[in-house]
Amino acid sequence: MKWIVAIPALFLALILDVSFMPVFELAGLTPHLVVVVVAFAAMHAEASEVGWFALLAGLLLDLSEPSLSGPRAPLYLIGPSTLGMFFGVHAILSIRGVLIRRNPFSVGAMALVLSLTSGLFWTAWWALRSWYPDSPPPWGEGSALHEFGMQFLGSIFTGAVGIPIGWFLLYFSGSWGFPSVLARGRQGGQARIVR
Repeated sequence: MKWIVAIPALFLALILDVSFMPVFELAGLTPHLVVVVVAFAAMHAEASEVGWFALLAGLLLDLSEPSLSGPRAPLYLIGPSTLGMFFGVHAILSIRGVLIRRNPFSVGAMALVLSLTSGLFWTAWWALRSWYPDSPPPWGEGSALHEFGMQFLGSIFTGAVGIPIGWFLLYFSGSWGFPSVLARGRQGGQARIVR
């Protein structure tokens, strides 16, 4: 993976998430383009690069908006999104061998998986942290189960938005410098490189 392409794409997705995607908010749910970009990279890049890319994306998400508001606000807590993205890409890495990688629906499905797993981790992190005194979770008085339900619906929304964005990313996938995959043809067992 070419970092000179991946990092600007990540920052562009973050800028769009913060400034433009709230326009598409529906019932308190907003799709996340950062998740789509990380899912796309996780489908194609080397596992070690994907891990670092996910940590960087999660760190940027943690720093992009405050976790809590109130008397000690704003509070930027590094960890929930950072580790959530890291564990989420490992879910993609475990199943990417069965994907049709040149299909935008696969990008949308993996964005859903990444959003769901990182959202589950994020919710669990804040639910555990709320056991400490004076540490309310970001969702306020509601339950963690309700918040996870909202994360689930947001994951579906992100996956749906990931399909057209995935088509766009796949169109420019050659510039990302992903490694080639050696595949065997059915006729004669000839090896060929698939990009």
